[in-house]
Amino acid sequence: ELRRLAIRRPSVERTFDLQALHYCTYVGWLDTGLAVTPASQLKADSAGYVRLSFDEDGWACDPDGIADPLPGKRRMQEGFRWGAVLGRVGPSGARWLAGKHVEKSALGSGRLYFVVNDNEHWQNNIGAFRVRIRVTDTYDLGEPQ
Repeated sequence: ELRRLAIRRPSVERTFDLQALHYCTYVGWLDTGLAVTPASQLKADSAGYVRLSFDEDGWACDPDGIADPLPGKRRMQEGFRWGAVLGRVGPSGARWLAGKHVEKSALGSGRLYFVVNDNEHWQNNIGAFRVRIRVTDTYDLGEPQ
C-alpha cells in the first residue's frame, strides 16, 4: 500500500515491535513511517529480548546486543554486536547503534528505519524488541511497516 500524504509535525511519538525474524539485517528494515529532516531530533528506547539461535543459549540478548558471544564465535557482526537494535536514515544510510537508548540529532534527510543486527542465518531468530521513539520536526507518512 502506497503512502500518499506526508504531514509535517513538530513532534511524533511511536511504539512498535521489532520482530527479530522479520526485521533483521539480511531480511528487511522496519520503516517507522517517519521522514526526518536535518533539524530533527530522535530519542529512542528499546526493551525486550531476542534469541538468534534455537539451540544455543548464548545467543539471547537485550537491545544492546550480545556482550560475550559463545567461544569461537565472532564478537561483532559488521561492526555491531549481534542482536543489537540499529537505526539508519534512508535505504542505504550509515547504520548506528540504537540499543536500549539513543538520542541523536543531525540525522540528515530521509525515512527512519530500525533493524535487529544479524547475519544471513536469520531463520532461527525468535523474539522481539518493543521500541518507543520520539522524533521532532518530522514528516508523518503513516504507520510503521
